[in-house]
Amino acid sequence: MTAVNGVNGVNKSAETGWKVGLINSAQKYLTAESFGCKINVSGTALKKKQTFVLVQDPVEEVVYIKSHLGRYLSADKRSNVTCEAEEVGQTEKFVVEYSKDGRWAFRNLVHGNYLSGNEDNLKCSAKTIGDQELWVVQLSIHPQVHLRNVNRKRYAHVCDEQLQVTQTIPWGEKALLFLDFVDGKYALKTFDNRYLHTSGELSEQLSDTAKFTLEIKSGQNGGLAFRDSAGCCLTGVGPSATMKGRNKTVGKDELFTLEDTHPQVVLFAYTNRKVSIKQSE
Repeated sequence: MTAVNGVNGVNKSAETGWKVGLINSAQKYLTAESFGCKINVSGTALKKKQTFVLVQDPVEEVVYIKSHLGRYLSADKRSNVTCEAEEVGQTEKFVVEYSKDGRWAFRNLVHGNYLSGNEDNLKCSAKTIGDQELWVVQLSIHPQVHLRNVNRKRYAHVCDEQLQVTQTIPWGEKALLFLDFVDGKYALKTFDNRYLHTSGELSEQLSDTAKFTLEIKSGQNGGLAFRDSAGCCLTGVGPSATMKGRNKTVGKDELFTLEDTHPQVVLFAYTNRKVSIKQSE
């Protein structure tokens, strides 16, 4: 999915959101059936009916959960959960909270209860977070992406055996990254099959130090943060903007957007000179 209305991101919607699948503690996906706006937690794979958009509010730190049918998830005061609303209101607002293992909890802003469910029993009644209230969030995107830092406005690319956030235009294979979904977490892999570790090292070995959980931030400078097992978030460190885990709080330096990768070619004129956007001398 390409950028829409000036918003960068492979999986961002026009409303500024992220296309995801939500997996419960029983490893089943939240599912919106095509008929009758029925909703359950029985999906076994991430397909169209299991794909939702986490729509970010431009002002409040809340999200709206939108199905593939364009309807929004709601929770009423009796803890009933439906997915029939065509427009967002107060009962459609959910606050995202994060567990230590990286799973997400969705707390309804109006009632303060947490979303949970199994099979046909989807509800929003829990006052505290237990295992059933925690969800694994799986991005519904093409795994090949460009990674852009929100604060630096630069792209990550392999440079001097490191992943640095210094490229103005993501050009060539060195700016190509793969998002590997492993054990409910994400690993960032370079074009030459090396994984980024929280220390900044690039290695072919995939260990726990190369697995990150996701967090989102709303607002005009919204984006994704990658948090390691020690609670530190990836950012570009120092003049070289080398990507490594550093701060435990999420600010603009720790936020990234994901963009589609497109085929890139070099064009030659009949004179064997390369076509350029810059005028030759």
